[in-house]
Amino acid sequence: MEQESDNWPYVHYVGDIIVSKGSTLGSRSIDDYELVYFPEGTGTIYESGGVPHRLDSPCFVFTRPRENHRYVFDRERNTRHLFVHFDYEPLRRRDERFASLLQASFHVVPALHSSLVAGIMQQIIVVAGYQSQHWKRRLSALVAAAVEELAAFADNTPEFASESYPVQVSRGIAYIEEHLTEPITIEEVARHSGWSHEHFTRVFVAAVGITPKRLLLERRLRLAEELMLEGSRSVKQVAYQCGFGDEHHFSKIYKRIRGITATEYMERCKEAIFRHAAIDVDPGRTFVNRHILVNAEIK
Repeated sequence: MEQESDNWPYVHYVGDIIVSKGSTLGSRSIDDYELVYFPEGTGTIYESGGVPHRLDSPCFVFTRPRENHRYVFDRERNTRHLFVHFDYEPLRRRDERFASLLQASFHVVPALHSSLVAGIMQQIIVVAGYQSQHWKRRLSALVAAAVEELAAFADNTPEFASESYPVQVSRGIAYIEEHLTEPITIEEVARHSGWSHEHFTRVFVAAVGITPKRLLLERRLRLAEELMLEGSRSVKQVAYQCGFGDEHHFSKIYKRIRGITATEYMERCKEAIFRHAAIDVDPGRTFVNRHILVNAEIK
């Protein structure tokens, strides 16, 4: 990977600065992209296009080229912020995967101390500080990862959206989880949520990013993979126990969604790394003990 490649960010400079209380930066516009991380909430105000954003909790601020903006830093205490200036051709050409990130209204992103992007920003400073072998390449890779995560947040992908689902959507998801092995319909799920089928589906897609039907299918596939990992059931038994009702239908769906057959998945689960896996309930991210195919061919 070359630093100059259009496929990777070109990093201009980075910094970790503690600004004196009461300071002001701007108004100004910049020629590149800037990502700033504020690890603590303060009274700092970020203004863009005349719209103020109070940075009173840990957050990231994303500024695009030629956007007029300024920072009015906290008047009562010093403010620490980490930043990176960079250029990135996919952003310049408005690559569709960054469409939400490039909306004029998208600026401030809430952050937790455990946030991946927070860790990336800290590592950017460390790598730039030590300047060890291939450090510029590493900076490009780190910035690329940060931009991808911010774009996912802007797109409201499920891993970011789940904590802010409407109550009815959360109620529907819980009902799906409780009845995975039963022949339920989305109409039934919608009734349980308290909304009509049409309204529930529309809000569900807006919040979760996929249809209720696709979520039900995905949850059933995950349950099937847990059962196949155990290695004590046939494909037919797994299909019936996961609510598919028909072995042929299950096999066809699994191949279409996962890219391999259910039988092939079961064979892979016999590999040494999975033989001693302990099957248990994963109430969090639900990806424990899953063998996920990314690319079928080895280059």
